[in-house]
Amino acid sequence: MTAHTAGPPVHVRAIGLAKSFGPVRALRRADLTVTAGRISALVGENGAGKSTLMQLISGDLGPDAGALEVGVRVGLVRQQLSTVDELSLLENIVFGAEDAAGTGAWPRRLLGGISWSAHKESVRDLMARTGIVVPLAKPAAEVPVGVRQRVDILSALYRGARCLLLDEPTTYLTPREVDNLFEVMRDLAAGGMSVVFISHRLREVVQHCDEVNVLRRGESVLHLPVAPFELGRIGRAMTGGDDAAGGEVAGAVRPAGAPPGAPVLDVGGRLSVRAGEIVGIAGVSGNGQNELLDTIAGLERTAAHLPLTIDGRDVSTWSTRARRAAGLRFIPESVKEAGSAPTASITDNVISAVPPPTVRGRLGLLRRARADRLARSLVERARVVASSTRQPASELSGGNLQRVAVARELGDGARILLAHEPTRGVDFAGVALIHAQLREFTGRGGAVLLVTSDVDELLALSDRVHVIDRGRLGPGYERDQLTLGRLGELLGGLGHDVAAARHEEVS
Repeated sequence: MTAHTAGPPVHVRAIGLAKSFGPVRALRRADLTVTAGRISALVGENGAGKSTLMQLISGDLGPDAGALEVGVRVGLVRQQLSTVDELSLLENIVFGAEDAAGTGAWPRRLLGGISWSAHKESVRDLMARTGIVVPLAKPAAEVPVGVRQRVDILSALYRGARCLLLDEPTTYLTPREVDNLFEVMRDLAAGGMSVVFISHRLREVVQHCDEVNVLRRGESVLHLPVAPFELGRIGRAMTGGDDAAGGEVAGAVRPAGAPPGAPVLDVGGRLSVRAGEIVGIAGVSGNGQNELLDTIAGLERTAAHLPLTIDGRDVSTWSTRARRAAGLRFIPESVKEAGSAPTASITDNVISAVPPPTVRGRLGLLRRARADRLARSLVERARVVASSTRQPASELSGGNLQRVAVARELGDGARILLAHEPTRGVDFAGVALIHAQLREFTGRGGAVLLVTSDVDELLALSDRVHVIDRGRLGPGYERDQLTLGRLGELLGGLGHDVAAARHEEVS
């Protein structure tokens, strides 16, 4: 039952929760109280145990110790989304819901079949009430990650969730979409729901949440009402030291560097990235960013011949492997899905990107000790939280896996880095580290093509910015031509608005 106190109803109460996975202690002593009508932030460094705590509350895992009371239906929207590519968005929202929108009964036809028209109307009503609109008829495979994230939120609400757990929900959203999401969260809280918001963006936490809970190394170390002047205190609690910035480096002013050199990458004369330069691509998710990077990486072929050069050599007909040999490196949008081997060890994930002579003998046999030393060096340099480099990559938190991928791709032989959401799911200390790695890479003559939905990050890192809209690349803007407001205006006119999304729904 929901606990009754003098204040609002308590939806979730966790006291002293502990959880281990083999020798790894993910949670040691975690406390959390979630009440109706409030937005509670949960923050901590990568590997602090945030996702594990959410899985305990949602019932996906059971605690090893501690007490947990859950008085309402809980919906968890994971960092790794759960949509099925082959199903329509409507089917993804509806399938598995034994209780449509909390009404207590599935809409069915008289003879027992599923009434899709009734489901469609129920979902449309839900979208109208929440402002979260998606094209219901489209297969999940045809929509960008940002839209699939909205589908997972709708799916949780459709199942009647009264407590919503959101794991890094703003990662792929434009500033306008972020504002819309927080408006939705506030409306849900005003209607008596509770929301737990996991984020590394502390500015979002202090702007939109009612209270903050800090986890450090599996233990709850701080709970307090949110206030802007507490940013530094929150940051220090996360890291356990006095050197925490408490803010986000993404908003910092980019230091002036040396003038860029000759083009390292040129794409059809429309886009070039010079040595020592970071070129940013801005756009609403789903406007061709994936296709652009996949084409440059050699993962996707275009119908028309698109001249592509690396250091002046035409590589447009080269294989992906040959392009890597020429110095092209790629951090995909989802490292877990496309940039790692989850069941393989950290060591094996690291050496997959290094030249064979580095870790193999004359007969091609792997020199395991050398490979482990290389992986340990990378893990230390990237400040990855791991018990051993023999640990499966699947046991790493999303942020730690991201750190491994970035450090690996910036290794020996890299000339041009395609970086798609390079700081996705990374805590603020990790963001600072990755930003420093990118700048150090360009400082020694490397080139970076950066695609990120974080406009602060885009402006902090980029020398030039292009806006992409429906697969078309606009002219480049020098960094000093852009402000956060101006870039927001450029992005605000792109993508699908509510009316367009409704037009694409199932008829």
